[in-house]
Amino acid sequence: MKEVKPVETNIDELAMKVFLKTIEIAGGPRKLIEKRNLTWVPSLLEASYAVLLQKNGKTAEEIAQFLGIGSQSVRNILRADPEALKKKLQETLEEEGKEIKTHVAGGLAKLALEQLNL
Repeated sequence: MKEVKPVETNIDELAMKVFLKTIEIAGGPRKLIEKRNLTWVPSLLEASYAVLLQKNGKTAEEIAQFLGIGSQSVRNILRADPEALKKKLQETLEEEGKEIKTHVAGGLAKLALEQLNL
């Protein structure tokens, strides 16, 4: 009989994959630069970690502590609706200088996680 050992999850590695996928979904790095949306990057990175940590059983409070952000921000990320995001993302990319909101970043991260089948 073989002993099955749990596979350790490298959260940083997975978060980077999700983060890069969120940038791809948002139109790629060039689109972010062209639309002057580089301020999206920190929110996308936080959201990437948040959705992964939730998937690994962490609570909003634990995630907030891990990321050093408020628990309400984490709850907003985790409440994000990926389907509603698609419309908002298109509107945001079309409007010059419009800022991303945390819940949009959360929707992007959830969509990326889904597309990566993680």
